[in-house]
Amino acid sequence: MREEVESRRHLSYALVRCDGDKDAGIPVGFPVLRSKSLPAARRYQHLFVLCSALHLPEAAKFVSEMNREHRLQALFVRTDVDPILLPQMMERAGLRSIRNMLAHSSSLVPHRVLAAWLHNAQAELIAHATVADDRLIVVSCEPKTYEVGFDQMPALRKIAPKNRRGFEIAEDGSFIWWPSADIHLDLDALRTVTDPAWGKRAQRIRRAHGREYGAAIAALRKDRGLRQTDIPGLSERQLRRIEDSGAVSVRTMEHLADAHGMVLAEYLDALAHKLKPSRMSENSAGSDARPLSA
Repeated sequence: MREEVESRRHLSYALVRCDGDKDAGIPVGFPVLRSKSLPAARRYQHLFVLCSALHLPEAAKFVSEMNREHRLQALFVRTDVDPILLPQMMERAGLRSIRNMLAHSSSLVPHRVLAAWLHNAQAELIAHATVADDRLIVVSCEPKTYEVGFDQMPALRKIAPKNRRGFEIAEDGSFIWWPSADIHLDLDALRTVTDPAWGKRAQRIRRAHGREYGAAIAALRKDRGLRQTDIPGLSERQLRRIEDSGAVSVRTMEHLADAHGMVLAEYLDALAHKLKPSRMSENSAGSDARPLSA
């Protein structure tokens, strides 16, 4: 049954490569189409296109058609030219502005996004972030854009203006970290500010499923032969509380994933399979059912 679910998931998305970049950041196991065949591409609901700025004219017809059919999930454009010239490169290719275009200079951004989709965690993980004046702009791996002012969150207010751009994004996109203030923020924390209704809904889900989620965390730990004292960064008392209530932050999830020898997306995927079938279907649909707190 699990193999059938995984097969359906893989048929729902694929990557189309439009250049010869060998270091493209494609995670192992992600479906790749080697040609820009429209009939082949139409087998998939969500398409990702990987292209360099110089190769945009060659990909323009395919990209436009997939965008028109609402199949284009993201267009990754590697900036092999000065980023300032990117609008001109888009015009040169005859492409209008693509809403889901992600420009990048290394393979890290496409790798984050594709790995998130591969593990069904695209709604929980961060692809890219930037600071503009007093605003933090974050793009999820779906991709969706979230914008929040530094004065809208107590944690962000602690970061000195001169240090606002000095952040790092976890390799798997699980959080943003400002070393100067030791502030960690995940996408849930930002989404709670930008969408208060989502925050209230998430709280209801946490209350309803917290104990079940905590039991799944405990079951996965026991499967790995780990004791409550075997999780670096967490005390036995902290872990006992988490396994009793299910209330857990993404930073804590990072500690748990590390102790299990996994990245966060892998750990969440393994955790989902420990939950009841009804909860598994909620997570597979990309719902906000995982009780992660800021």
